[in-house]
Amino acid sequence: MKLYATIIFQVILLLSSGIAPAHASDKDSVSAADYYIEGVREYCAGNYAEAGKMLSESVRINPENDAAWYYLAMIRLGENDTDTAFEYLGKAASLSPGNQWYRLTTARLYSGIGESDRAIDAYSALIEDYPDKSSYYYELTDLLMRNNRLDEALEILDRIDRMRGYSEITGNARYEILMAQSKYDEALTQALKMNEYSPSPRTALILGDLYKTRYDDSTALHYYQEAVSMEPDYTPAYFGMAEIYRVKRDFINFFKNIDPFLADPQISPLMKTSYMEEIIFPSGMVQIFRPQVDTMVVSTLNAHPADTSVLTMAGMYFIAIDSTDRGMDILHRNMELHPDIESVRMTYMGQLYYMQDWDALIPVAEETLSLFPDHFTLRELIAIAYWQKGDTRSAIDMYRQILKAAPDDHPVLLNCYGSLGDLYHETGDRRKSYSCYEKGLKIDDNYSPILNNYAYYLSEEGRQLKKALEMSRKTVLNEPENPTYLDTYGWLLYLTGDYKEARKYLEKAKIYGGDSSAVILDHYAETLFALKEYNLAFLYWGNADRLDPDMGLSAKIQERREQIKKQ
Repeated sequence: MKLYATIIFQVILLLSSGIAPAHASDKDSVSAADYYIEGVREYCAGNYAEAGKMLSESVRINPENDAAWYYLAMIRLGENDTDTAFEYLGKAASLSPGNQWYRLTTARLYSGIGESDRAIDAYSALIEDYPDKSSYYYELTDLLMRNNRLDEALEILDRIDRMRGYSEITGNARYEILMAQSKYDEALTQALKMNEYSPSPRTALILGDLYKTRYDDSTALHYYQEAVSMEPDYTPAYFGMAEIYRVKRDFINFFKNIDPFLADPQISPLMKTSYMEEIIFPSGMVQIFRPQVDTMVVSTLNAHPADTSVLTMAGMYFIAIDSTDRGMDILHRNMELHPDIESVRMTYMGQLYYMQDWDALIPVAEETLSLFPDHFTLRELIAIAYWQKGDTRSAIDMYRQILKAAPDDHPVLLNCYGSLGDLYHETGDRRKSYSCYEKGLKIDDNYSPILNNYAYYLSEEGRQLKKALEMSRKTVLNEPENPTYLDTYGWLLYLTGDYKEARKYLEKAKIYGGDSSAVILDHYAETLFALKEYNLAFLYWGNADRLDPDMGLSAKIQERREQIKKQ
């Protein structure tokens, strides 16, 4: 850099003496160096626009100032104008060919914007000109590794070792490359060499992991123990030992070694929650070692008391083992700590929904909706909560809000029309009910929930039975093992006089779970009665009456018996 030392000295002198350089308005008396000094001062203060003006004026007067071109390049880089930044860096480098910093900045810039080949060429040229500069080798090695040019990276590491001698840094890098190349035997040899030349807990851990993958548990344990002997708080080694003991079903030693790992706040909480959810909970360990697993969960929670993944894991765990109040408290705390995270709120609300705690769910859901107003599924959740609570009018109002807010092609509309149809039917407004069903079927004329309910309500009225039968037929084609749909279709066949076909579908409904429904058994008994299979009919009526005495089937049974006597 030709002017760098002199100009920086001038900057220091001016700043330390409190004398500001002349301003650009005094054009006759201001030199290129003055503009440069003022530009550097503005740049250091973060006033990049003003710095750009000063530095541009400096190179207009003296285009030989390589340092000014460099700072202009940095300003353009901050504006994401990389093309101009490269142009100015090129000018700086051409004016001061011996300045390594300009060339290194260019190489790093190429790397930063993804021009990896150019970056590699730039680093290679620097190494060619400055073969003793080891930092260039390290940066090039990292770049080659990130671009999967692993053999070239190994060659660079060899050059570093020849120049500087073997080191832990190059040894670790070589090990990572060999592992990435699936050269496991060579990687093991490299790890053993690392342990010989520069033993460390990390190297011992690597060896423990390598031997564990080879099912050489005794050697793996030796190296894990070596790691903790060097550093007693080196918790990754405790995890390695714990996993060996878990697989060997030596649970005393497993719990002894897993707790330090889980209690370490420096270990990734996501790693711990994944381990608990994917390995521990599905293993059946909870049923056998409940107190110890409780301790594992609590240790993780104490290490990360505010982490969302840990709070979610712990809350769901305690709910699963019937400590519902404790689990819900943890999930609620998670929501209080992270009120703006949608998934945290949805997890808590999901549990309230499962528990059918509508009074607690509705205010939380409405608060959440105020944070995420475009969340139509959340609006539907509120509507369902009102519906289940028995507040039909509020449920209808919420579904109507969804219809107004949702785009025309939003999938929520279909279910919205279906639910509104059901709700209006509950209020006795069949005209609005059937209008909603028709609008839903215009979106999807094969949507089974609407088809079934629409058909069934028409069957109750005993009108448009042919239309109802065709709609119901589609549902059993869509879901041939759905007892509700089979029942509706069978009952419509009965109402249209096709008793034999009705019996066939009602039998299927009974087989696929309908034998626990008093309504389905009643329909089946009616069909059997029409076919004059009286004994079977009364048998199923009796079963239906026992399932739901409030249906009043006793009176029907007596009436049918009297009917037979009169025949």
